[in-house]
Amino acid sequence: MRRPENIKMEEFLKANGIKAQAKYFHKGSMKGCWSIYGKDQKWTYDLLDKMDGLGFLDFDGKPLNWYSGNGGNFSVFVRGHEEFLNEEVM
Repeated sequence: MRRPENIKMEEFLKANGIKAQAKYFHKGSMKGCWSIYGKDQKWTYDLLDKMDGLGFLDFDGKPLNWYSGNGGNFSVFVRGHEEFLNEEVM
């Protein structure tokens, strides 16, 4: 079963022209980050600008940049949009 916050994030991204899967990390070394992944998509400047415009920051709280993508693929760890989190799991 998929978690509600991940579904909400995917719907938000889709409404803003980004087709991707999302997963929020509640525990571990990436706690507080979203993993956002677009299958078979490249990390482009257009995509970087869209993500930046939506208010996302890199996993370390810095602005997204060309090297935020994973080897040129659309696979990023980002912070932002905690409003999608289910309060019960915090």
